Amino acid sequence: MKTQLKTAWRNIVGNKFYSIINVCGLGLGLATAVLLLLWVQHERSYDRFHRDHHRIYKILAHFEANGQDIVWEEVPGPLSVYAQSIPRVESIVRVYSEYDQVLANADRSKVLDGFAAACVDSTFLTVFDFELLQGSRATLFPNNNSVIVTESTARKFFGDGDAMGKVLQFRGDNFTVAGVLRDFPDNSTLAFDALFPMGYYAQLFTANGGNGEWKTIDADLGNYAFHTYVKLQEGTAPQEAELGFTAAYDKARNGKSDTRYGLQPLASLHLVAADGNNAPARMVQIFLVIAILVLAIAAINYINLSTARALVRAREVSIRKIIGANRRQLFFQFIAETSLLFCFALLAAFGLIFVLLPVYNLIAGKQLHLSPTDAGIWTVVGYSAVGTLLATAIYPALLLSDFHPLQAMKGRIASGIGSAYFRKILVVFQFAISMVLIVATLVIGKQLEYIRKLDLGYNKDYVFTVPLPDAVSGHIDAIKNELGGKPGITGVSLADIYDLANYESSTSDLDWPGKPANSQVIINQAVIDQHFIPTMGMQLLEGRNFSGTPADSNLYIVNEAAIKEMGLVPPYIGQPISFHSRAGTIIGVVKDFNFQPLKKKIEPLLFFRWWSGNILYVRTNAQTAQQAIAAVEKQYKQYAGDIPFRFSFLDKQFEAKYQTDQRAGLLFNIFAGIAIFISCLGLLGLSTYTVRQRVKEIGIRKVLGASVGSIVELLSLGSIRLVLISIAVGTPIAWWATNTWLEDFAYRIDVEWWMFVLAGAVAVGIALLTVCWQAVRAAVANPVEALRDE
Repeated sequence: MKTQLKTAWRNIVGNKFYSIINVCGLGLGLATAVLLLLWVQHERSYDRFHRDHHRIYKILAHFEANGQDIVWEEVPGPLSVYAQSIPRVESIVRVYSEYDQVLANADRSKVLDGFAAACVDSTFLTVFDFELLQGSRATLFPNNNSVIVTESTARKFFGDGDAMGKVLQFRGDNFTVAGVLRDFPDNSTLAFDALFPMGYYAQLFTANGGNGEWKTIDADLGNYAFHTYVKLQEGTAPQEAELGFTAAYDKARNGKSDTRYGLQPLASLHLVAADGNNAPARMVQIFLVIAILVLAIAAINYINLSTARALVRAREVSIRKIIGANRRQLFFQFIAETSLLFCFALLAAFGLIFVLLPVYNLIAGKQLHLSPTDAGIWTVVGYSAVGTLLATAIYPALLLSDFHPLQAMKGRIASGIGSAYFRKILVVFQFAISMVLIVATLVIGKQLEYIRKLDLGYNKDYVFTVPLPDAVSGHIDAIKNELGGKPGITGVSLADIYDLANYESSTSDLDWPGKPANSQVIINQAVIDQHFIPTMGMQLLEGRNFSGTPADSNLYIVNEAAIKEMGLVPPYIGQPISFHSRAGTIIGVVKDFNFQPLKKKIEPLLFFRWWSGNILYVRTNAQTAQQAIAAVEKQYKQYAGDIPFRFSFLDKQFEAKYQTDQRAGLLFNIFAGIAIFISCLGLLGLSTYTVRQRVKEIGIRKVLGASVGSIVELLSLGSIRLVLISIAVGTPIAWWATNTWLEDFAYRIDVEWWMFVLAGAVAVGIALLTVCWQAVRAAVANPVEALRDE
């Protein structure tokens, strides 16, 4: 073995050009694949750190409405009560979450905002395995004025001191810290800064009069307000619990409910939406496939480059055979050479990973790391390395150890037709992949650009929103009057739409004359004032806007989707409807606009004015935006006391919703470029092999007067033919793959013919650059050097 390694080292050092290409190709391929697999592993790891994640499910509500299966992620509170009588349900927890909340310490010397808070049942840590550093898992909340905080939250308010027993204020009420949680992992779909007891929320619900006839959250059948998670006993089929929850709810509704309840596995929540949209899961699959293909391409490159050098190694092998080396010894000699070279490639890959990982994390928006103690990471690296090593070592070693000595010494070592076809198939495979990746890059880029520039039905530019606490909302008329005359402020409005790029507050409590029996329409509801529609640049197709008078309380404005779903016929204006049992009339129809992610079609929407919202919308312009923000902040602080002022621009909110898609698209482009680059090395291997095989033919042609151009054409045509074949193979695959990806978007581009033409032209151009470089070198070489040994 020592002798074999020494010989391998000499061969690697003696052929620096090929060794560097092999190390670079394999190292880049391994680094790329490992980075991709780290991302894939992280995406697939969400919520799997809970010991019993395979037994934990989220309850979803399903019902037929708007001509389709509607799925809601929140369910009514009584399901927690029903769970006690459903066999094989081990535990259940309700979560009522609220974001961008304000917390303060006891003397309000620290008032901070932006916290994610949730009211949860005391069974929260019975269902989940989040680490409680201080406090009792058994009695999570000693009373309704207890709070559990994370390490980060405790540190923000109490420094490094003990937080237990300290007081935090939330919505004007005091809560005593009863426990400290380790910060939620970054691969958890649940992540909060503070947990409050569900009993506190229940008290507020009852004190505010409940929901009609239902005065407690345990009896309220109509308010779908809670994210609810259930842990089943080992071996329980989720269908058993689904039937149990559905039957219990139907019984409570006296058999008049068509709602059915389903269970979604906890571990699937991150990658599969409640409605079954699996676009994130599909993207993970795409990245996994790219990782495998990059490794395959890197392995193919090594094979092609090794076989390209077979003619150079032929005499060496023949001499070894003549002096007594058998095929087994030669086989392991080449295995040793490949293994040693692979070790260098692996070191280069680790170097690239450690250098690129911070940039990669920045692009991916994650905190991935290559930890020496993480067994999962080394599993990824191990499979990648071993699989690639086996692929690169076996075939070249078999080929190089199989020469016939006498023929090789005479230079007659032309490879068999089978191995020649095999190499060509490998190149076709590589460039077919490149064709698919180029088309996919074009389609993804165009689709993301289309989303950015899509007409949403309103003008989101230079509009910022400010969430108002109750103390400020009570003076909204004075604030709007004051801001209306400020320079640079062209519109001020109040609404309850917390996020215009992802708003959902739906109900089925809608009726109108002529409504078909057993028909159920789910409609989104939003409170706005009379300034909202003009401030946002929305278009009224028919009727008029709200007037800002008390008469608005029985008037409604609907969008086109609502008109269509309700089946109304013109004239729409003046038609009576009943909304939450409040009779009124339609006074306006607003043109459809996107208020949800663009992967959804526009849903029915109704504007009304029963109460006031708490989100201030302010329109300004590029030149006076800072002045407008300062003016709003001044008015805010006049009434808000010590509650921090916060604002956000709509266009930034919109971009944030698609940041994950943008990042995934950028990563795809980068890794597609790397795969294409590595594919070029494979073509370089085949062109090198071709030139080596025909070196004497080239010399004779030059002696007989052939020009450099004709020789370059002769050597390039074969490779270009292979690339054209790969384009023909890759085109239908690219068409299918891109159309499949676009199915996840309700608003999408069409995959057009010019994309395939452009991708084919790019592939041919890349191939020409790669092949012609080697061909020109051969064409300008001195023919005497090629012919002198004859």
